[in-house]
Amino acid sequence: MRKFAFGYRNSAASGVGLPATASEANRALAVIGVAIVWVSFVFVVFPNLDLMVSRWFVSGKAFVLSENPFLMEVRDISRLAQPWLIGAMIVLIALQRLLPGRLWFSSPHKPLFVLLSFAAGPLLIVHTLKVLIGRVRPSELAEFGGTMDFTPVWQFSAACSRDCSFPSGEASAAAASLSLLVLVPARFRRAAAILLVPCLLLVALNRVVFGAHFLSDVMLGWLLTMFAMAWIWRWMEAYTDAELWS
Repeated sequence: MRKFAFGYRNSAASGVGLPATASEANRALAVIGVAIVWVSFVFVVFPNLDLMVSRWFVSGKAFVLSENPFLMEVRDISRLAQPWLIGAMIVLIALQRLLPGRLWFSSPHKPLFVLLSFAAGPLLIVHTLKVLIGRVRPSELAEFGGTMDFTPVWQFSAACSRDCSFPSGEASAAAASLSLLVLVPARFRRAAAILLVPCLLLVALNRVVFGAHFLSDVMLGWLLTMFAMAWIWRWMEAYTDAELWS
């Protein structure tokens, strides 16, 4: 059985215990799926949690940190980096086709996994749910200076028809960026994850601080993308001969 990155069988090298066999991959999907269900359950049963968290960043009826220069720069960098990142993955795949076996540091499956992670999460899942759910953003609520009414997570609403709140696209993109760890040699992967994860969490939670998303938008955007990534990971393990995570 071929291995998955950060697998139990190479956890000593990578420092992260993700699935190494098909059954363990299925278990990872189950764990993420259960997390999605429980997070959804908590925010549906206690919808005021979203409002309570949003109020932490409000003074009067304004989100006081929405114009913070540092936080705005964090958002700008994360948004500008995505096209370059995707372009770099396409170039890597093209070079692998043109120069087979020459790029020792990356098999074509690794940049393909990154591309599929961004396609499945920020593109497919996020935009589909934004249209279907139609949840308005916190800054648009009457309580925070807007004109709209609050709706709990997963509740269908006609209040928003485009650029809606649920789920957070930037949280989804931040989660998808974790796929870049496949490009890091196993011995450096723990250090890379320690550096990368806090940065990506800052990018994701930044949207709550700005009043652009509720906490549930961010958490579920992240988890839904991780679920999609785990499924892609499992699919690539089943249908490719090369080791995705070697």
